[in-house]
Amino acid sequence: MRTPGLTAILGGPLGRHAASGSWLPPARWVYALATLAWLVLVGRHAACVADPSAQYKALCYTDAAALWGPRGIEQGLVPYVQTDLEYPVLTGGLIWLTRQASGLVPADDPRAAFLGVTAVALFVCFLALVAVHLRLDARGAALLAGSPLIITAGLINWDLLAVLLTSAALLAWARDQPVWAGVLVALGASAKFYPALLMVPILALCLRALDWPMLTRVVLGFVGGFAAVNLPVFAAAPAGWLHQWTFHAGRGADLGSIWYALELLGIDTPAATASRLLLVVGVGAVAALAVFARRRPRLEELAFSVVTWFCLVNVVYSPQYVVWLLPLLLLTRPGWRPLVIFTAAEIFYWWAVWIYLDGGFYSGDGAARPYVLAVLVRWGVQLWLVGRVVIGALSPSPRASGRAAHPDDAHPDAANPHLAANPDLDPTFWRHGATKSGPNQRHARGERDQRDQRGERW
Repeated sequence: MRTPGLTAILGGPLGRHAASGSWLPPARWVYALATLAWLVLVGRHAACVADPSAQYKALCYTDAAALWGPRGIEQGLVPYVQTDLEYPVLTGGLIWLTRQASGLVPADDPRAAFLGVTAVALFVCFLALVAVHLRLDARGAALLAGSPLIITAGLINWDLLAVLLTSAALLAWARDQPVWAGVLVALGASAKFYPALLMVPILALCLRALDWPMLTRVVLGFVGGFAAVNLPVFAAAPAGWLHQWTFHAGRGADLGSIWYALELLGIDTPAATASRLLLVVGVGAVAALAVFARRRPRLEELAFSVVTWFCLVNVVYSPQYVVWLLPLLLLTRPGWRPLVIFTAAEIFYWWAVWIYLDGGFYSGDGAARPYVLAVLVRWGVQLWLVGRVVIGALSPSPRASGRAAHPDDAHPDAANPHLAANPDLDPTFWRHGATKSGPNQRHARGERDQRDQRGERW
């Protein structure tokens, strides 16, 4: 009997009495990989703790250090009430809590203690994010846990809190919990603004199915969740709460955006106006795709499209925004080549922006053309990935777009089930069109078909 892969070399297939499985469940390996990646990330940032002036040269910039003095973190001021902060309230709360906790750490340098506690808090968010993705897509969770993009951008800002809440909202939606999906999107939007964009495809999918009770529950969850964490802060400090909105509304072309790259090339644009207009057009296009596409798009595909479009047309693209996109991209199951190209483009930009801010990349005429090239490469790759997802959604077969198959593709109007919760990290999963379909999955899909016929799912 011929056996594939390593078993042919190491001794053939399992015998009748052999015990299947591993002495250590694969999920634990994923957590171990995530821990190792985070240790590498923290080790990279050690240079900046020792020498803050090396933040660009050593590629270890973090807003936690940059805002230590300017936002009153050093003094332990309460965000919004005693000092202005450009981030939504849950991020402000996380900053304040980590500052209070760092005061309990016996250390000669309170700034270093704060950075350490921040790293621990964000590590907890990262492990929780991996746990969520193990329930959404175990294979993608392994790639997320060990991604070089986490090692480069995981500590630039506090974004992992919002990323965790966004993925948790997708898990709630996959488990037919619309109220919790709405609540978690609202909490995500109370940590960073971008998770609010997920409400567009969610509501569009409800509209496609004419499921008004589902739509109502999602909206009530969102409104209730947003009010619960924002109204107390607004009541205590209206001007401080509004600052997070006015700060971003007044921004012009800034680092990383296509508008900033055009300015560096000497091309003036109405960046703020054009950005808002294109955002509305793109969001409307994603909603139309959700409603009218022949094959019902998966929420993960729509979420990646709308968030990436926001990054493409926004007036700023901070290097940590890749942490928003990576989990959503993995949930679209792009295949190896797109994932590698995306990773390379983002690392190229991440490296280029710090060199640029350190004063490099300027040619004799003062133009930073290498930095502009990095912006355009990253921008082009993101646009290409959105195009792939849209083509896949418009195609009756996933093979037409080159992405890996998904069990729901055979059921174009079925809601997502509990996606691939099996922690068996099947190496064939990321080969285009190859999807594992064991007896448990076939049984679950058969039950879903019966529920579809009874009208319990859409």
